[in-house]
Amino acid sequence: MRFKKTLCCLVLVVPLLALFGCTENALPEEVTKDGTHLEILLEENPTTGYSWTMDDYDTSILKLEKDEYSASTTEGTVGSGGTHLYRFTGQKKGEITLTFRYYRNWEDKDTAIEVRDYSISVADDGMIQSVDVKSKE
Repeated sequence: MRFKKTLCCLVLVVPLLALFGCTENALPEEVTKDGTHLEILLEENPTTGYSWTMDDYDTSILKLEKDEYSASTTEGTVGSGGTHLYRFTGQKKGEITLTFRYYRNWEDKDTAIEVRDYSISVADDGMIQSVDVKSKE
């Protein structure tokens, strides 16, 4: 009888621990946040003609501080890619979606081979609360 009670308790408690044990959402691999700062780091290879372009967004919620491409550290490698860094600072409370498209800038943006939407929540004090990503290929 004691075994059945223990088993019933475990069956009830373990799912609750799994449900409430992880309260903070894990960030996507390419995203880092530190207080009011948010960085999105995307792999890019402009030698193929493809590069990341960000759609217009509400700059009163997030301010773009840095938009910079860095080639890989391997010197002399023809056709090697690098990373594109976007750094933002939270400005005021709000919900915003940043859309990035990977396409050739002489073609229409609807030809993008990858699209990433980052849904971002900013608190009253500009703190980045949450970031979720949806990727479409």
